[in-house]
Amino acid sequence: MNYRDKDTGTSKRYRFGINDKHREGEAIALYHEWLAKHLRGETQPAEARNTRAQTGSSNKVREGSLLEVASGFVNAEQARVREDGQPKRRGTIAPAVLVDRKKHAHDFLAFLNRRNGQGAVGKMQLADLTLGDVEAYNEEIVKAGYSASQVAKRMQVIKAIIDRAGRPEHGTQVLAWNWDARDSYHGKPTKERILPTVEQLQALLDATDLRGQTMVWLGIGLGFGAKDISAVRVGQVAADGYDLRRGKTGIERYGVTPPLVYDVVSRYTTEAGQKAGEPLILTRNGLPMVHGRSDGVTQWWSKLRRSIGETKDSLGGFYTLRHLGATEFGSRPGTSISDMKRWLGHSASSQMADIYMKPVSPEYAEVVRWVRTELAGSV
Repeated sequence: MNYRDKDTGTSKRYRFGINDKHREGEAIALYHEWLAKHLRGETQPAEARNTRAQTGSSNKVREGSLLEVASGFVNAEQARVREDGQPKRRGTIAPAVLVDRKKHAHDFLAFLNRRNGQGAVGKMQLADLTLGDVEAYNEEIVKAGYSASQVAKRMQVIKAIIDRAGRPEHGTQVLAWNWDARDSYHGKPTKERILPTVEQLQALLDATDLRGQTMVWLGIGLGFGAKDISAVRVGQVAADGYDLRRGKTGIERYGVTPPLVYDVVSRYTTEAGQKAGEPLILTRNGLPMVHGRSDGVTQWWSKLRRSIGETKDSLGGFYTLRHLGATEFGSRPGTSISDMKRWLGHSASSQMADIYMKPVSPEYAEVVRWVRTELAGSV
């Protein structure tokens, strides 16, 4: 965000999620101050503000308004945020989830302002929110091309704001119509996961160094995503097995280390001169691969993908390696659902095991056989 220092008048810029934490409090406060003014219609050009002043219009936020309720919702969500890297606990959310929910709330309020007039959300109470408002917003985000899961998340935020209006400080407001009576519109279905080909994998491995090959095989052989790559430390991947706790869930994650994975990990550890307990892979500048909003794994993958002439349309993101590895692991004879869930690092309620615990599709049989053979050998 850009803002002007209130003391010096100097223009400043702050990017949320970076290490410059001493300025974040000021930036967040100023951002919320601007957002409240914007939703009240106070950020319009001076001519528009003067016109409203001449006609006697007021931008004062009404007690119990949707703007006030939504602000309370955002503040409550802020209090639930856990630090990066902390295990997932009941009732907590990740920083990235907070950012998404704040945006969902803002987008809905902005829609109501467009539909009912600038500054309307500062005056509207829950009784003023109609079934038509909600259905129209639902239809708008579907037409915008959002996926079914994204549409569902946005509608959940609207329902959370409605429920919060029932708190005493907001006048214990109750919705006058039945939420479940609305016509629901769903977004685009989730795209089918397209696995890489043998030729693409070979090109990727040839185009990168030992550090990159280590990340590729950790993704395929152990199902590591970007945050797992950033969290794993020297010594957690041994010849007889690997054992680590995922920061996302806090669930024990362990299993047998494929020979190829241990081979590349041990070779890279020796080459990098690392000691037990140190992060296995860091950025070129010695920082964690994933920190704040910076994702070194995704950046590295994007460059590598371009270097072999592929695009995001012809070859998915780094997470596609985890999908490939899960497909191979799930198709092994004798693999149980509990094995699959432990490999994925998911909770017992996860449905992901059901996706991978099935026969391999004919179009992916070749790459799955190739991966299985490679994991059993060494570089």
